[in-house]
Amino acid sequence: MYTHAAVQLLMHGAVQILPLSGLPLIKPGDDLPRLIVETAGKAGWGIQEKDVIVVGQKAVSKAEGRLVNLGSVRPSKRALGIARKTGRKPEFVQIVLNDSKKVVRADKMALIVTTKHGWTCLNAGVDKSNVKGDQNYALLPTNPDASARKIRNRIRRLTGKEIGVIVTDTHSRPFRLGQVEETIGIAGLKPHVDYRGQRDLFGYQLRFKNVALADEVAGAAELVMGQGREAIPAAIVRGLKRVRFHDKARSSDLTGPARDDLFKGTL
Repeated sequence: MYTHAAVQLLMHGAVQILPLSGLPLIKPGDDLPRLIVETAGKAGWGIQEKDVIVVGQKAVSKAEGRLVNLGSVRPSKRALGIARKTGRKPEFVQIVLNDSKKVVRADKMALIVTTKHGWTCLNAGVDKSNVKGDQNYALLPTNPDASARKIRNRIRRLTGKEIGVIVTDTHSRPFRLGQVEETIGIAGLKPHVDYRGQRDLFGYQLRFKNVALADEVAGAAELVMGQGREAIPAAIVRGLKRVRFHDKARSSDLTGPARDDLFKGTL
């Protein structure tokens, strides 16, 4: 049940970020969408029309069995060479290379690659945090957009509600210290709100304002999901007015061609 304060917030059009506390530790083969729906019900939030469900990549990867044990990996000559340069385990380097199409930087400070999905990030998203077992690592979902669509379609069947789904991962950013959550998979909503061509308060025509709303939602959800021992791998963002629900959403629209990158050539 909603508190009086929560009802007042909804009446005034406020955005709510609702943590899905109580989700169990996800295991390979778990029905993650069903667990999200059940947990939302137990929390008193439920799933409502036009909700945006934000799910951390680690939960998605675990449910899909995207886990690897370093003991099962045989490093290539290339992995051995990069391991010497970076000081990382050759087996770890190999699983990074397996999901990469380009090595952007490899030194003692960082191993930065462009993944097969098109994301440029540290270690191809390969991550040890919140994965049980000293030798076990989680990989990114094979196709994060397909993962988001699968979650969305299942939740729609279970609830009958029109929703959007965002799958997030933690990324570092050029010229900024610290990490933020960004969208790596999306289903059911447009990732941008495009203001180009519109007028501002004083009649000036906006030329560059194309807001990455999906990334803003991902970052907002992290405020309640956390990164460590919080054990909250998903959240509901409710009350967003600028979202445009759209069946043909693609996370690749958030990267775009290199020629359109305003910071190209600066690194």
